[in-house]
Amino acid sequence: MLRKRFAVLSLILIIGLLLSGCNYQIQRMTPTVDPGVMQATVNAAVAQVVQATAYSLTSTAAAMPTSTSTTTATLEPTATATATATATPEPTATATATVAIPTATNTYIPPTQKPAATATPVNYLCSLVSVSPASGTKMSTGADYDASWKVRNTGSKDWQVGYVDLVYVSGTKMQTKGDIFDVNVALARGAETTVAIDMLAPASAGKYTDTFQLVMEGTVMCVLPVTIEAVAP
Repeated sequence: MLRKRFAVLSLILIIGLLLSGCNYQIQRMTPTVDPGVMQATVNAAVAQVVQATAYSLTSTAAAMPTSTSTTTATLEPTATATATATATPEPTATATATVAIPTATNTYIPPTQKPAATATPVNYLCSLVSVSPASGTKMSTGADYDASWKVRNTGSKDWQVGYVDLVYVSGTKMQTKGDIFDVNVALARGAETTVAIDMLAPASAGKYTDTFQLVMEGTVMCVLPVTIEAVAP
């Protein structure tokens, strides 16, 4: 670019010199030339030179490469600090309770004396003294026999005639005349009596029990069972 500028300046100087020489020769050869005309000629030449120079400079500037250099700032990577705090759990205090266990002391406690039971007198009561046939007596199947019970009046009142009944309650019915029998007897306190009814052994071999009760005015005074073993003849 400096060389081009130098060449343009050199050209201007050369033209200037040429014009000066021409002017000198013209003045010598034709001294009668009008100075105004000469000045106009010089001005026109200078204008052409200036125009040529300007054009040269414009062409040079257009030919100059456009700077496309782009400076890109590269950002430094940002350091990211990651702090990880790990909390260490403190050990849990364990409270240990110490319980004092008292020593057992054997203390003798005397037994409480229970009062002696006093029997309440019952108006109507009896106890079984004996039974016939005796429990487990063997007899032939279908045999006819009498069952009897000896009882004692252990109540606080005497038995009145027509108020005592012998009532069937459970077991094999071996009686031959119903389930309720009248006991027409008067019995004083502490006295004994015998109650009997007709029985019939079962037709099949085996052990059998028949149970009755003595009842006085709706009160059960005692239980009277009879047990036999029927055997084939």
